[in-house]
Amino acid sequence: MKRWMVVLLALALLCGQFAMAAEAPDVSSYTDEELAAFLEALQAELAKRGEEAPAEEEEQQQEVLQQGSKGDAVKELQLRLIELNYLSGSADGDFGGKTKSAIELFQKTAGLEVTGVADAETQDAIFAEDAPVAKVYEDIDFKGMSRDPDKYEGKNYKFSGKVLQVLETAGDGFTYVAMRIATKGNYDNVVYVHYLRPDGESRILEDDRVTVHGASTGLYTYETVRGDAVTLPQFMAETVTIN
Repeated sequence: MKRWMVVLLALALLCGQFAMAAEAPDVSSYTDEELAAFLEALQAELAKRGEEAPAEEEEQQQEVLQQGSKGDAVKELQLRLIELNYLSGSADGDFGGKTKSAIELFQKTAGLEVTGVADAETQDAIFAEDAPVAKVYEDIDFKGMSRDPDKYEGKNYKFSGKVLQVLETAGDGFTYVAMRIATKGNYDNVVYVHYLRPDGESRILEDDRVTVHGASTGLYTYETVRGDAVTLPQFMAETVTIN
């Protein structure tokens, strides 16, 4: 509780009712020293009248939680991250790599600085009633998507694989990247991925192993140099992480 609020409560008690507190001096512009002196005088007067003055609460600094932290605060944080779909498994009260990754994903989703550290701002955002809920990404069904793409279009998926080909086109603040990615072995179950890579993010190269989170957008057909038509499941990536 801020000191000036304590002063107002003390004034209200001194006057005998809250309505009369409006007649008290305006203390909102007082310095801490002035407030302390004024509050001391009020408390003395209240003591004479046998009234108990409201106590000034000490402001508690929120604990910063990061990799290596342990305890109930970490467990409570993990339970909330699980509720918001950023973390899977159980809450063990041990801030490890999975919890750090979940914090990073939340910070990115919420528009906060991505640090992987649960500082006061991040914790306030996580426990807020309107905290953003993470999307749920399913594993891809390559054959199903190839056979019946309309059934999967618009849904969110995650997959990993080897980059077979990369094409780039510069944009304003981003680079448009088109990739063919083998999701099985080195060359099988190939998908076509579109990605708007933000400026400053590392380039994706052929033979990179990547993990993609994105939405299915049906099928993509292109013509090879030999003139053959190739049709692949197509995705619009939200994130592409180099493994």
